[in-house]
Amino acid sequence: MKRTPFLFIIIYLFTFKSSAWSQGKESFPYNLEFPSDTYRLPSILEEISALSYYAPNQLATLNDEQGRVYIYDLNKKEVVQRIRFEGNGDFEGLELVGKDMYAIKSNGKLYKFNIDIEGVVESIDTPFTSENDVEGLGYDKNSNNLLIALKGKGDIDHVKVKGKAVYGYNLTTEKFLKTPLFVLQDKDLERVLGSNSSKFRPSAIAVHPISGDIYMVASVGSALVVFNNDGSPKSLSILKRSLFPQPEGIAFMPNGDLFISNEGDDRGTIHRFNMKQN
Repeated sequence: MKRTPFLFIIIYLFTFKSSAWSQGKESFPYNLEFPSDTYRLPSILEEISALSYYAPNQLATLNDEQGRVYIYDLNKKEVVQRIRFEGNGDFEGLELVGKDMYAIKSNGKLYKFNIDIEGVVESIDTPFTSENDVEGLGYDKNSNNLLIALKGKGDIDHVKVKGKAVYGYNLTTEKFLKTPLFVLQDKDLERVLGSNSSKFRPSAIAVHPISGDIYMVASVGSALVVFNNDGSPKSLSILKRSLFPQPEGIAFMPNGDLFISNEGDDRGTIHRFNMKQN
């Protein structure tokens, strides 16, 4: 998956003045102001930190304080299954690839386990630390890479990054890519977002199952950025605080329906946005 240098991406985005850059709202596949449905979650998911597609009408979720996956049924509107894989910790990313579930902590510790086999959990070494503040975990089937979005520093090992970085872990080679897939440079964020640039901190990432576009949501900065699969820009949408008080997770159903989860003061929520039909 070849990436376009982000310096040019941000400059390109800056040429557009609307809240959805490079395309009109009528061509964006979702109406982010009007959810198709909203699910109020049980108290155990007040601090919901991640989403992943699990099965038809079911999403896998995480509470950021416990190493447990909670399966939420959209029809029953309740948690129907719990999968324990680790003790307490700050868990921020979750992604199901085939039968393998991946979960990642903010300090970069990555876990892998088969959803059909209990008690067997693999810990995968990563180049990340707590200073990177890992927040997002997604999967790109075209490159067979896990996508890892950092909320904190983009530096790893001998790689120096001035901005917000997304790294890749290739599931074929079982190795981390040595350089970021893309970087949102601080100076370019400031050019686009002005005084709000320092508040832009990615919290979740997912790949659209139909278009292959990459969707990245920011909990701090409250925005949704969309990229083509080759890394070129597509749109940026500012999210309403009234709907998205703290967006922390993003996932898609195979038909393209979009889900964004939010932490809440008393209850977490998941908003559903049905994909527009051409």
